[in-house]
Amino acid sequence: MKMRNILFTLILACSSTLASANDQTANYQDEFSKPVDGINTVESVLNASAVIEDTPILLTGYLVEPLGKEVYVFKDDTGTLNVKIDGDKMPSSQVKPNDKVTLKGEVNKEDNYLIYVDSITVD
Repeated sequence: MKMRNILFTLILACSSTLASANDQTANYQDEFSKPVDGINTVESVLNASAVIEDTPILLTGYLVEPLGKEVYVFKDDTGTLNVKIDGDKMPSSQVKPNDKVTLKGEVNKEDNYLIYVDSITVD
């Protein structure tokens, strides 16, 4: 009987530890899948000297001009910035300069603050 209680207590302790570890892993993943606070305008990307390579961003605005080789000029209310959007990331319908879009991606400082876009949605 004593052995049974000890075994039950041990199983219960292990399961609560695993549940806690799963919660911490979920929070860790959520933290790094979301854009960094404040990095959601062209101005904040350009003015943030502390922005490090691969910083996640979330921008809403307009693709106003194609520059070729999958690079576009993106514009919001605070300025313009070049973004790179691979052909397989572009929506199946053509995006026009007056179509509002949301871009999720990351900063590439080596290319003069070019944003590499992971996904694009037309709002």
